[in-house]
Amino acid sequence: MDKKQPLIFDIARGSFEDGPGVRTTIFFKGCPLTCPWCHNPESQSYNTETMFFPEDCIGCKNCENDKPCFSLARRTVGQSYSPDQLINILLEDKPFYDDSKGGVTFSGGEAFSFPHYLSQVLPVLKDYKIHVAFQTCGYFNFSDVCLLLPYIDLIYFDLKIMDSDTHKKWIGKPNTLILDNFSKLFSTDVRILPRIALIPGFVATRENLDLLARFYLLHDIKNCEFLFYHPGGNEKRKRLNKSLCKKLPEKPLSESENMAWIEYFKGRIL
Repeated sequence: MDKKQPLIFDIARGSFEDGPGVRTTIFFKGCPLTCPWCHNPESQSYNTETMFFPEDCIGCKNCENDKPCFSLARRTVGQSYSPDQLINILLEDKPFYDDSKGGVTFSGGEAFSFPHYLSQVLPVLKDYKIHVAFQTCGYFNFSDVCLLLPYIDLIYFDLKIMDSDTHKKWIGKPNTLILDNFSKLFSTDVRILPRIALIPGFVATRENLDLLARFYLLHDIKNCEFLFYHPGGNEKRKRLNKSLCKKLPEKPLSESENMAWIEYFKGRIL
């Protein structure tokens, strides 16, 4: 699905977590998947949303009359930027990219939902020799994304639940397209770094990690990144008036628990 004009819900400047060096990370709004553990649930809808911060409410009742919230207790999530506007913002940070061997990371949501928009941004970044990375859930039209690959240096590719029916049950879509896209990308010249989010009871189970290990071995993958579960998205869900998944734990796994899952997985691919 090619959404022509994306909404952006955050531009994180000076990031050290989304690729090499100092980076500016663009968070697009909209994702074809509905992971119940998503740390940024405001990224799932392609439309603007309102987040409510009751601690900031002063009872002005402007909201009852469709007036702007005086205290910003109600905040609109999602803003439109033209390609030129976004490019100008990204180029402001170029000295930091150059000094740190950093660059720009496109995230979401699912940034690959907007290939037409990206086709107007990425060539300019490449002209300025800016390193470009993407974070993807893998659910996209490969023929569209293939045209963007000459401008991309690194793709972080999340793999989650390997059983397709279970994937559809919890995330809203089967995983057939995701696995097919991974295989196709892996055969290109772009660097692909798989990532596994260790979500207890969903991704971090022996059965699922065994299936993931078989898929890794099929592609001769020896390296990946692990992401750790954090319940921080639950507070955002409440602010968006969205329901919480009762199967998710209220607390993160301990460091020792996370390491145990990592060692279990590594023992099956090394």
